[in-house]
Amino acid sequence: MAPGRERCMQTSSGEIRLRAIGDITEATRLVELQREIWGYGRPDTDFPHPARALFAISQSGGHVAAAFIDNLAVGLSIAWIGMEPVSQKPYLHSQLVGVLEEYRHHGIGYYLKLYQRDFALEHGMDLVKWTFDPLRSANANLNLRKLGAIIKTYLPDYYGKVQSDFSHGLATDRVWAEWHVASEHVKGRLANPPPPLEQEPALTQLRNLAEDDEGMQRLVDYQLRQSEPRLLVEVPDDFEAICQRSMSLAQDWQSKIREIFQHYLSRGYTAADFLILSGSPRRAFYLLSSDPLERLLSF
Repeated sequence: MAPGRERCMQTSSGEIRLRAIGDITEATRLVELQREIWGYGRPDTDFPHPARALFAISQSGGHVAAAFIDNLAVGLSIAWIGMEPVSQKPYLHSQLVGVLEEYRHHGIGYYLKLYQRDFALEHGMDLVKWTFDPLRSANANLNLRKLGAIIKTYLPDYYGKVQSDFSHGLATDRVWAEWHVASEHVKGRLANPPPPLEQEPALTQLRNLAEDDEGMQRLVDYQLRQSEPRLLVEVPDDFEAICQRSMSLAQDWQSKIREIFQHYLSRGYTAADFLILSGSPRRAFYLLSSDPLERLLSF
């Protein structure tokens, strides 16, 4: 696909068109989308990326795109070319991908990521990177299970204090998603992502969960001395519900997941997959693997 060419996809919301944004007028609409999706620009929130910056990114080799249903922009993608500090190889840094609330869960975010992949491959880059909150299971499900990204780095309070509709005043802990877009692993995931599991995997788990008096899950204790080649880290399936009901519980989850990830990633583990266990309630797990990166990306 040539750079900037439209891509049309069928979703449960109807046909969507993905295309690059290349003029200041359309960039202005993406500023409004940031307000509607994340609340940026409202009182006591952070500012959105301004139109002139988006226009400059699009004109200087970056990737600024939107998803349209009819003529309505319902999603956006903002990315630019970065440089890996060790290898000095260029990669595509994905800064924002978002979809209006009423159009979520229809695959639009997934197709915006595929549009980024097209851009990266067309420009000779085999790596796309972005950050996300590891406690947001919907994002982890998309990034690891469906797209085939992996995680090797955990960054506590990466952005400092950020005010948006999603932050709730929590520390901005993030993980780096590394999407090796030309690998066999990614090709396989895009062709056939694994379905949710019907039975809990027979792997060592690093936690002991309990329900509090209000029926909310709490991480009671966890293990930092395991050395099996594969480990499971359970996270809440709906962290937003916890944030809405108990900020102290949300902070407790964040601090404990932070310690688990920092401990095992620093010892050579990679978050290589995200597993969904179907049922009621639905459960969600990161799969940590001690396999070398080359092996993880080969299948």
